[in-house]
Amino acid sequence: MIIKGEKLNLKATYCRDCPRGIHTLMNTLDAGVCEANIGKEASTSESKKEVSMAQRFFFMTAVFFVGLVAILSGQTLAADNFPNRPITLVYGYPAGGVAGNTARAVATGAEKALGQPLVLLCKPGAAGTIAVDFVVDSKPDGYTLLSAHTGTLVYAMYNEGVKFRPKDFTPILGYTIANFAYVCPVNAPWKNYDEWVAYVRSHPGFKYGTYGALGALHVLMEWIAKKENIKLTPVHFKGDAPGITALLGGHVMMHGAAGSHGPQIKAGKLRTLLQVTGIPSDPDPKSVPLLADKYPDCPREFYYLPFGVYGPKGIPEDIYRKLIAAFRAGAQDPSCQQALSTMNMSVELFEPEKLKKEMEKGYVEYGKLIKGLGLER
Repeated sequence: MIIKGEKLNLKATYCRDCPRGIHTLMNTLDAGVCEANIGKEASTSESKKEVSMAQRFFFMTAVFFVGLVAILSGQTLAADNFPNRPITLVYGYPAGGVAGNTARAVATGAEKALGQPLVLLCKPGAAGTIAVDFVVDSKPDGYTLLSAHTGTLVYAMYNEGVKFRPKDFTPILGYTIANFAYVCPVNAPWKNYDEWVAYVRSHPGFKYGTYGALGALHVLMEWIAKKENIKLTPVHFKGDAPGITALLGGHVMMHGAAGSHGPQIKAGKLRTLLQVTGIPSDPDPKSVPLLADKYPDCPREFYYLPFGVYGPKGIPEDIYRKLIAAFRAGAQDPSCQQALSTMNMSVELFEPEKLKKEMEKGYVEYGKLIKGLGLER
């Protein structure tokens, strides 16, 4: 501190801060600040800034770690309490068909293991894509899941405007293989598959039904048409059940069925023309030709993709493990096998890693197939 002079004269003044002790007050000192004190004040100011910055740093660090602990604690609590409300299991084809029936089959036992209801939600349309989009865009908390044929995911990725890819899913469990077959009315004008090929050659533009564009049985029939040099016209329905109804009504003369045909065959209304996967539902299964026998060079691995349960990517690990265990228990529950048997299907487990590989491989190889057939969209 300085003892300030009142006049600008050469007057010796005592300064307690100046090392010289006594000096002559000049104009600069009339401002009341000693040169020695300027350095001290600057030093004190810088020290205060450093302390303030340090305090701010430690405060922000403490807030960050408190927040992190709260988040992790919340996640742990959520996983410990999971599930504490019903889980939605979405499927993408009309009710009454194989998509809904397989979802219900595995859900019955799974909800016993989870201790909460599994609510089935039907979101049909765009060959199953609407349901897939809905689940991919949902919160990855384990409360919104998808039951679908893995092929539905793979085929849908090649539809125009579809943005999801294998990386956008959390594979939980595969639980059965589809019963794919081409079926026709019992009174169709051909007696067997070879006669059907001859009939189509003389009737170019023959109409057949599919459960959706770019679905397995649409693409396979286009491959057969190219192989046999025949001309076909696909009629795409919003699912298997509507296609079977159209077949029974005479709107198409053949349908690529995914499992809904079994009861109609047992009722004597339909018969199998060509069995793609699974066991024929006909009274004499051995009389039904198999795809593998008719076309050994057919890329039939695409049709052995399983039905599975999927979630959006990012499901917390603890919740993910609970879901795997629950759906495994659901698939192994006697009620699941009983329900699948009505569609001439059986339980076949695909653990998450295997299910993931099947989907990734199917996506790559199926892309090659549809490009070769000129079916890209």
